[in-house]
Amino acid sequence: MNEHESSYEWPSQVGLAHRRLSAPRWPDVVVSAFLVLAVAVPTLAVEEDWHGHPMIDEPTHLWVLAACLVAAAFVIGGVVAGHRRPSAAAIVATTAACVAVAVLLACDVLRRLVLVHDGLPIPVVRLWCLGVVTALVLSAAGSMLGRRLTARQH
Repeated sequence: MNEHESSYEWPSQVGLAHRRLSAPRWPDVVVSAFLVLAVAVPTLAVEEDWHGHPMIDEPTHLWVLAACLVAAAFVIGGVVAGHRRPSAAAIVATTAACVAVAVLLACDVLRRLVLVHDGLPIPVVRLWCLGVVTALVLSAAGSMLGRRLTARQH
């Protein structure tokens, strides 16, 4: 057996190693999702109960500040995901965003149906759909920024 034969890796082994390298690790996903939720949950709780009703129902545009804060949380969560796992930055960030969005939507559905006894109007569902897409895009963009910042450090 010569030197070349002993170091040869079968294509299936190379593919498996690559998949392991780029697969998301749950601790990375949880850290990013927790960061997003740590900012989004209190912000949205205040927004929903601002002087007894949601900020968006007031004549001011103060709700835009809350929306920007939640959007920034998704970007920062993506940056953290990209920094922690540069080889799978977008995958980890979008997975974390999906987890955070699922928690936020479940909480809002429960709040509407159990606490407020309000239904799910079509305009609210449309806003949720827009929010889900926006959260995924912002997280993916943040992950690319985190990946780029990590590459510059090394």
